[in-house]
Amino acid sequence: MHRPDDKSCDANSHDTTEATIYGIARFMSEMVMSLRTLRYLALSLMLAFPFIAQADEASRDVDLVCHAAENLALVRFLTSHDANPTYPRLPQALDLGLSASKGFGRTDCTLANGTKIRVRGGRQQALPYGVGGGNPPEFFSLWINKRKVISRKIWKPGYEESFKDLPIYDGVLITTNSITICASAEGKPQQCTSQPLDSIGKPIDRVEYAAHTGKATSGHISVTGKGAANQRFCEAYLGLVKPEFDNPHFGQQTPLDIGLETFTDQTEVANARTYSGLIELSPGVTQRLMVWDADNHYFDGTVIALTPPAMTMQEIVAAYPIHDIEDWHKRGVPRITLISGGQKQLYPDLSPRYVHLVPQRINGALYIFAYPANEEKHPTAVLIKPLAAGGFVTLCAFNRTEPHY
Repeated sequence: MHRPDDKSCDANSHDTTEATIYGIARFMSEMVMSLRTLRYLALSLMLAFPFIAQADEASRDVDLVCHAAENLALVRFLTSHDANPTYPRLPQALDLGLSASKGFGRTDCTLANGTKIRVRGGRQQALPYGVGGGNPPEFFSLWINKRKVISRKIWKPGYEESFKDLPIYDGVLITTNSITICASAEGKPQQCTSQPLDSIGKPIDRVEYAAHTGKATSGHISVTGKGAANQRFCEAYLGLVKPEFDNPHFGQQTPLDIGLETFTDQTEVANARTYSGLIELSPGVTQRLMVWDADNHYFDGTVIALTPPAMTMQEIVAAYPIHDIEDWHKRGVPRITLISGGQKQLYPDLSPRYVHLVPQRINGALYIFAYPANEEKHPTAVLIKPLAAGGFVTLCAFNRTEPHY
């Protein structure tokens, strides 16, 4: 797991004073919410369609019902989201009517013979581009007696794979000695196939069934800042943006965001939108902020340059040809601070094309919130601060505990 290195959390003393921390709270009450409409338009539109669901909905698509007395369990799969969901039916002789059970959203049960079963459903990351990017595959994991016997098994192919008429799971039946998978392909009858259940040789999943009780729950956000002052600052910051921290691809704005649509210089370049305008780096210190931003297959991220006020947008764009974006941070253009992924202080192992940056204003100073396009990468997000003398420092790292599959 990548963490900012020791130097990346160093900051000038005025950046980490308690006055700054309390200033955030004061600023919060005065700040008018800005709009990042252009950046997130595609994603916001996608979120309005019913086939795109959040992680908790993906989990509800996988349901567990048990007939304890018969030592029988059934994992059910939901493909529709009606008010009263109806699950596919399995043969009565196999499931003893479990597939017709009422209710949904169950994940755990214990059978009469003491067997403990747990299931968890998930969905691969949705993206606002690509063939069927908004309709990715769904999967599930299954534990029996604390041992993972199925891991991230795809039960519903995504949009792209759906054209191959692959079967979609209707149910997975678990008995004392076997697992039976029933699935249906378009226009074909349901098929059920069985295999022996052999979980004895598998180790106990110590992540899922941690021995200590302090295990972080899914969605918990841990905060790391170097030194006590930075730690307080980062925790105060999290308190302001946490309502919008449920998904690394926010699709929403926070009260701290700087609205790029207010910049007078805007244009399109290949695979990116560009914004430029004068901005106060800190009270009394003005620089030009240049932003390249996109959400496509080639460039799903943001790069920011800070330059002297007299430098024009055209000069900056000419210095950084978009086709060479991977190596921009190596160019070392005089008097320009380039902020992007792929640098030592900011996701050094990720491409600059796949790290998003959001300019924000905190207590009169410019900060930048960063997060990777790939939500499996860590840290989940970081907060950095550009420096008046050039360069930037990473102040905070945030990691969200993800569901275990």
